[in-house]
Amino acid sequence: MSYHNTGSSSSGSSSGSSSSSSSSGSSSSGSGSNQVSNTNSNASAANSSSGSSGTGNPGVNRAYDNITGSRPANTDPTHTDPGTGRTDMPGVRDLRDVIDANTEREIRTKWQESWDDQEARNRFSVNNPHISEPYSDLEALIFQALRRYGDMHPGTVDGEVMLMFVEFANLVIEDLRGHVYWDNPEMDYYTHPQQQRAIPDSIMVSGLLYHYSVQQQSNKIEAYGPMYFKMMNRILYQRKYGSGPIEM
Repeated sequence: MSYHNTGSSSSGSSSGSSSSSSSSGSSSSGSGSNQVSNTNSNASAANSSSGSSGTGNPGVNRAYDNITGSRPANTDPTHTDPGTGRTDMPGVRDLRDVIDANTEREIRTKWQESWDDQEARNRFSVNNPHISEPYSDLEALIFQALRRYGDMHPGTVDGEVMLMFVEFANLVIEDLRGHVYWDNPEMDYYTHPQQQRAIPDSIMVSGLLYHYSVQQQSNKIEAYGPMYFKMMNRILYQRKYGSGPIEM
């Protein structure tokens, strides 16, 4: 109570001093104070109207709740949540489960069966259809990234650089796990350059270019950075929501 009393007394004294100082001002400053008060009242009215509009929750922007479009059918493996009873939870297993060798084999088998059942297998991975599809192995993607970067001949890359790019590929997986449009958070890391992961080739190549330019402290990051995030947002959004019109 003493804190509130002190605050009220101090505010009262400050308001009193401000009123006394304003009363002692000249008549010419009266018009300026009226303009300032009118501006403040207009701004407060605009803020209150914008905060109270929409769903009735002030201060929350709900502009993206009315996105409509033809969302593609989810053909990825799913599991049943025993708590809610939902049968369309993304992923083969619950992320809170303990993963061992048997469950990891089950996850890999389910995803492989899902890929084999899909007909349009190269919709999002058309970089190396002559090598493998629907997804290229990491080694081919590393060579593509080095060719585009242009600082060295890809054939002169040693094993240490390849291992560094494996680390960059795992950073891309972390970027995807935190992305709002990504539906496969249980994807495992790369452990070898010749492995494949269910990541579109275009996202992986642009991600390798971005992380490699960061490691090199190169000015090319100014181009590769926006290209990486734009590529990832565009492809993942199309996979999740389709190409229908967006209505605000």
